[in-house]
Amino acid sequence: MRTKKSPVLLHQLLAGTMLAALAAGSSSTVANAAADLIAVNGDVRTVDPNTPRAEAFAVEGGKFVAVGTSAEIRSLADGKTTVLDLGGKTVTPGFIDGHTHLTSGTDYVTGVDLSYIPDKETWLKKIKEADERLPPGVWITGGGWDYTLKEGKLPTKEDIDAVVKDRPVVLRDIDFHSIWVNTKALEIGGVTAKSEVPAGGEIVVDAKTGDPTGILLEGAGDLITNKKPAYSDKERAEALLQTVKFANSVGLTGVHDMSSIAAVYDYLKLVEDKNLSLRVWYGFFEDKAANIPAAAKDREAVDSRVAASGETKVKGPLLTVGYAKSVVDGVLSTHTAYLLENYSDRTGWKGEPFQSEADLSALIKAANDNGFPTAVHAIGDAGVEMTLNAFEKGQSPGKYPNRVEHIEIISPPDIERFKKLGIVASMQPNHATGTIGKYITERVGHERESHAYVWKSMLQHKVPVVFGSDWATSPLSPLTQINDAVFRESPFGLGDGPWHPEQAVTFDEALFAYTQAGANMTPWANEIGSISTGKWADFVVLDAKLPDPVDRSIRKRHVEATYVAGTEVYRAK
Repeated sequence: MRTKKSPVLLHQLLAGTMLAALAAGSSSTVANAAADLIAVNGDVRTVDPNTPRAEAFAVEGGKFVAVGTSAEIRSLADGKTTVLDLGGKTVTPGFIDGHTHLTSGTDYVTGVDLSYIPDKETWLKKIKEADERLPPGVWITGGGWDYTLKEGKLPTKEDIDAVVKDRPVVLRDIDFHSIWVNTKALEIGGVTAKSEVPAGGEIVVDAKTGDPTGILLEGAGDLITNKKPAYSDKERAEALLQTVKFANSVGLTGVHDMSSIAAVYDYLKLVEDKNLSLRVWYGFFEDKAANIPAAAKDREAVDSRVAASGETKVKGPLLTVGYAKSVVDGVLSTHTAYLLENYSDRTGWKGEPFQSEADLSALIKAANDNGFPTAVHAIGDAGVEMTLNAFEKGQSPGKYPNRVEHIEIISPPDIERFKKLGIVASMQPNHATGTIGKYITERVGHERESHAYVWKSMLQHKVPVVFGSDWATSPLSPLTQINDAVFRESPFGLGDGPWHPEQAVTFDEALFAYTQAGANMTPWANEIGSISTGKWADFVVLDAKLPDPVDRSIRKRHVEATYVAGTEVYRAK
């Protein structure tokens, strides 16, 4: 174990206290300095290459001021210091989710969550319970259903009609690319088999009757979701606050969240109400280059109001409009991802891009010129190739890197292009394990599946990799995602052991990808992401010590407590 000597630690602490005292105009002497909080007797995984493992650390003014042995850190306490005895448990930096949709997933917290439930009978039971719980007229929303777990076929509007007829039910699937609705919702949306849909969208119809089945793919779902009554400001704020607390409960202290530009103001309200316990690097959905300058004005407005709130002085960075998000294709499960070769189980079909390469390149240029890096959803290998082409033509040097989201299958030569172009690979481990034994081999065949979810190959080519959940399309828990990255095994017991284990990463690599890697893509790289002196004290206490090396017992671990800027924001009951 590498540790720093206590004189150095004391110097760091006292120097920090002296600066704070001078800034405050305090007349107190530095000799009386002590930490606000110390954590001792732990297994601290710092993600700091200078001191990767430690036993303890000290926090003052919301920041880490010392890292070392328990004896060294105890010497920094006085009678007013809060002492956190870790009892040997593992501590990590606060987790940073590199790709999530908290503002879009609030319905899963406040409505219906069908994630990881295999049978339709239970789905309908939960839908019925929501119907009994919610006030009359309120839409039932949420989702997370996955017909590939057990049912083997898509559900229908008649399924929901059997339990809820008089209010609209709109439930997204686990991939967030399809919705399942009842007849009432179709009526409100005016949806028929002949309704016009955006490019890439589809109204699934019954082969015998020709009527809509209740499944709408991709943009076709907008025909109904656009008719949903808007939440009041109060309702949105309450739902988002519940969702932020849920994120804290799984150890998240930071997220790269993605939704409409309007939704960033819901986060801003939490900041101004002093209720935001999460650092948000915000990505706004945009496909039109002409709209980018307006988003730059939103960034200025948000930054100004965040600064005026005074929250960053005591909590550190909290919120900014960071990047633009675009989408070039769909998902493998519904054959809407864009492939270089035909789907193995759909003759003559490769999928189609949702926009042209020229339009994407123009968007990237406009975003980069306005100081926004661009994140592009590309799942199929053709979608990834097209996105890299667009970056090659349109990107310009900036402070923060452009990125590709998901990259579920890639042509091997394009891995080197990521490195050459300086593009970050933003990937979601559970997306891989969730396909094992279900549909990945059927969609792309045995030869191409070795090019799927290639985390290790990216790292071997020195491509920066950041991990995330893409919640609500997969579990928000970083521990679940890290487990999947390390072991590459089906969470449902499908398949035959580890799937293409040559692409598994080590625990340390996965932990870095879920902490410092996410910070490195933002302006906050030197302020968060590791347990290092001078950084804001975001950390997570697990309910037990992780073994060396980490084994499958990680699946049993839970978050015991989460701290942001040295303040406890979650503790398990």
